[in-house]
Amino acid sequence: MENAKEILQEDGFPKSGLEKRETTKRIIPKRIIHFANGDTIDEYSTEEEDDEKEELKSTPTLDTTKLPWGPYLRFWAIRMTSATFSICDFLGGKLATLLGLDEPKYQYLLNEYYRTQNQENDKKAEDDSKAQSTEVSDEKQCLDIYGKQYGTNE
Repeated sequence: MENAKEILQEDGFPKSGLEKRETTKRIIPKRIIHFANGDTIDEYSTEEEDDEKEELKSTPTLDTTKLPWGPYLRFWAIRMTSATFSICDFLGGKLATLLGLDEPKYQYLLNEYYRTQNQENDKKAEDDSKAQSTEVSDEKQCLDIYGKQYGTNE
């Protein structure tokens, strides 16, 4: 009988589902943003953030104090090996950059090839410009545009 009284309002009508939720669960904003003009916005956590938090909580952690000697030693050997490998990889990359070893193996040959191609193209351009300038300078007379010789059959 007490449950029926909780569901009914004072006037005898049943409470709506919204009113039931408000009494049982109140959502607290994650943070409140205040603007310079006086407005405020309540920022609530999203479902994705809640899922990520639940995944982090459900991830089991390894308690090394309860492990027997064999798995304990294997755990630390793997951890030390992976840490050592990561450090060597980082330092090796920095050392290679410092010594200039981060270029491709045959990059010097490619650079030489492109340099000779540019030199050949420059020589061809110079030869073409010399040929054009000699043709113009070898001309002995200017053609008369308005005269009879230009454009006639005579």
